[in-house]
Amino acid sequence: MKKTILSILLLAFVALAFAQNSHTGVITVEGKSSVKLFPEELSFTVNFSVKDENYTRCAELSVEKMDKIKKLFAKNGIDNDLITAGSYSIREVQKYSQELRQSVFDGYEANIPITIRTKIDYKKNDKIFELIKDNLQSNFNLSFELSEEQMEAVKEKLIALAVKDARQKADVIAATTQVELGKIKAIEYGEPRMIGPYNKNMELMSGGMMPMAREADAGITSVLSPDEKEMRTNIVISWYINE
Repeated sequence: MKKTILSILLLAFVALAFAQNSHTGVITVEGKSSVKLFPEELSFTVNFSVKDENYTRCAELSVEKMDKIKKLFAKNGIDNDLITAGSYSIREVQKYSQELRQSVFDGYEANIPITIRTKIDYKKNDKIFELIKDNLQSNFNLSFELSEEQMEAVKEKLIALAVKDARQKADVIAATTQVELGKIKAIEYGEPRMIGPYNKNMELMSGGMMPMAREADAGITSVLSPDEKEMRTNIVISWYINE
C-alpha cells in the first residue's frame, strides 16, 4: 500500500515538473495608453504675505487678512468652501546693513497661499477674478485642472487600452519569432498619472497655468480656453512561451 502511494506521488511530481517545463521561455511586454481630456475645473492661486517686527502680531495679522478675504468673497456671493489654504508659514526676515556690513533682523513674515477651485462653468468665476485683481495686493496664478471625477472615470479606459496594447505587441513578437503565447506569467501595473508642464518625467504638454497681473481685464473665463490634459498609464505583462 505504501509503495502504491509513493508511486502515485512520484507520478504526480513528474507530471507537475513536466507541466512546468512545457514553457521554453517568457515574452515580457510593456503596454501603454493615453487619453486626453478637457479640464472641468478652474483654480485661482493667490500668494499673500504680511510682515511685522513681532512674531505674535505677525501671526495675528495673517489670520486677520485671511478672515477679511473670506468675508470679501462671502459678501459677493462666493462660497467659502471653495477657498482652501494649502500651507502656512512664518519666517524670520533679514536685510543687509551697509553700516554693519552684515545681515540684521528685519522682522517676521507670514506666507499663506490660498486656492479658490471651481468648475469652469461656475457663474462667479469672473467675479472671483475681479475681487482678486481689485482687492488683493498680490500676484496670482490661474490654472485649469482635471476634476477627481474625470480622472477616476478615465482610469478603467486607460487600463483596458494598456492591456490591449501589450497584447498586440506580444502577438506581433510571437508571430515574428514563430512561437506561441501561453498563459500569463505576471502582470505589473502603474497607476495613471497626469502629464503636464511640470511633470517629473519631463513628458511635456502645453502650459495650463499662467501668472495674472492686477491690470488684466475681467471676463477672463470667456477669453481663455483650457488646453487638453493628458492622462497616461502603463502595464507590464509576461507570457510563457509554449513549445
